[in-house]
Amino acid sequence: MTAPKSKDVVGGPVLNEGEDRPRVLVVDDDERNLMAISTVLEDISEVVTAASGEEALRHLLKGEFAVILLDVYMPGMDGYETAQIIRNREQTKRIPIVFLSAVNKETEHLMRGYAMGAVDYVFKPVDALVLRSKVAVFVDLFAKTKEIERTARKEQALLDANLRANSDRLRAERELRRAENQLFQAQKMDAIGKLTGGVAHDFNNLLAAVIGGLSLIERRVSLDAKQQEILSMTRHAAEQGTELVGRLLAFARRQQLQPANIDIVAMESAVTGLLTHTLGGLVQLEWKLPPGLWHAFADPAQLELALMNLIINARDSMVEGGTVLVTAENQTVQAGQRGELKPGHYVVLTVADTGCGIPAEMIEEVLQPFVTTKEIGKGTGLGLSMVYGFAQQSNGAFQLKSEVGKGTQAEIWLPRAAAREKAAPVSQGGEIVESRSLNILVVDDHHEVRTATAGMLEELGHVVRQAPLGRDALEALDGNGSCDLLITDYAMPNMSGTELVREARKRLPGLRSMIITGYADNEVLAGNLEDIAILSKPFSLEKLAQAIGSVVGDPAKVH
Repeated sequence: MTAPKSKDVVGGPVLNEGEDRPRVLVVDDDERNLMAISTVLEDISEVVTAASGEEALRHLLKGEFAVILLDVYMPGMDGYETAQIIRNREQTKRIPIVFLSAVNKETEHLMRGYAMGAVDYVFKPVDALVLRSKVAVFVDLFAKTKEIERTARKEQALLDANLRANSDRLRAERELRRAENQLFQAQKMDAIGKLTGGVAHDFNNLLAAVIGGLSLIERRVSLDAKQQEILSMTRHAAEQGTELVGRLLAFARRQQLQPANIDIVAMESAVTGLLTHTLGGLVQLEWKLPPGLWHAFADPAQLELALMNLIINARDSMVEGGTVLVTAENQTVQAGQRGELKPGHYVVLTVADTGCGIPAEMIEEVLQPFVTTKEIGKGTGLGLSMVYGFAQQSNGAFQLKSEVGKGTQAEIWLPRAAAREKAAPVSQGGEIVESRSLNILVVDDHHEVRTATAGMLEELGHVVRQAPLGRDALEALDGNGSCDLLITDYAMPNMSGTELVREARKRLPGLRSMIITGYADNEVLAGNLEDIAILSKPFSLEKLAQAIGSVVGDPAKVH
């Protein structure tokens, strides 16, 4: 392991004088690993080391830890056994566990680790910067949690002391406190969102390679009916994975939205049509939309998906049947009226049911990913978190109101569309847009994605060169400046996709460029460069062809 060049590459939490530093427990039977990891982490947390699972459990009895870095293979009690015991103890079951492993990157071993309670894996030899970045998230979350708990205790003591003072002061102090809770919730959701977004990025890379490979197989290999059926089943599974990742990105507020002017009244028939065969005979869907309803400004496809998730949740809560009621109204928010919303005009959509309801203590919890009140096997726990993330990213809000035994009302607050805002362009569906043969440079540090992308481009008739990193791409351009189009991944070591495009355009002014990304902030991309196309991973051959056609301005359709 190599330590970062400077101690301030990844910052730890800022603590007030006299406060204890968050502690990290490192468990590894190799003393050299313990020393190396301690050196890397010592400036962002207090590091406690253990050479065995038994010693680690003794440390856990003596205090709290922000995160546990746990070696998988140790003599005696291994990492999996240690993690299972930690998860079974009430006082330690919520401590995040990151497994350290030098071998077994296969899916079955990773899944076993996640089943034992791991939230992440770090493979040896450990990259110091990666380790510090991952640990810093947990340490920061732990420190903020403790800070808010201390603040809450102090304010509770003050509240008790002044309980008999006067009702006005008491009311103000209470309001200052459902606000501090909202701040804590926002900080917690932001930290979880960062972790979730990172996981989604990795899955998008895997899915991009799978879907790209399937497209090439289908076009290059003559398949009989049975083989075509198997390929179709595989593609369907990959597309389900794409939908799952989309929900993760929605929660993490990292999905790429295309907001447009939305007529809710016109959307009614589309959503109803999509759910006609899903609701079943016992549940009816009813809409009540008032005349003069404003248009909303959001991504139409994501709003449809959000409404469908809420309606299906409502259906599932009414096991004996009933009516799901969708209503909408215009609302104007004044300054300070709703803390999470800016002053302005909003369209509020409400999906209401008369089902089993959600316990009060679960309201905030069900907005987190992978948390569900449904039976095992009947829900991913991503529906409500996706709606929450979509509303937040759309500059709106999402609120649940529920009472056990009486039902639930889910509200989506979306900004009102201005008259000048146009509808989003309609997709060209499955058509392939052909352009002339181009000299294309593909840059991606993920070998499988780069290879699949290059194969798809060659299938479209283009001449392709590949480079794994930004510096390799620049060397290729210096050696042979012939390049009609640069296609680059966004998140790469040392040089991001936007930095690469900027440097490449110094060599070839006006170079047409496209960024492919599994996880990126649109505002950051838009703020860095103009005249650049963005294509989300995973993508099909058709979407790649359409994106290239839009960049090079050649709209000829072939099939």
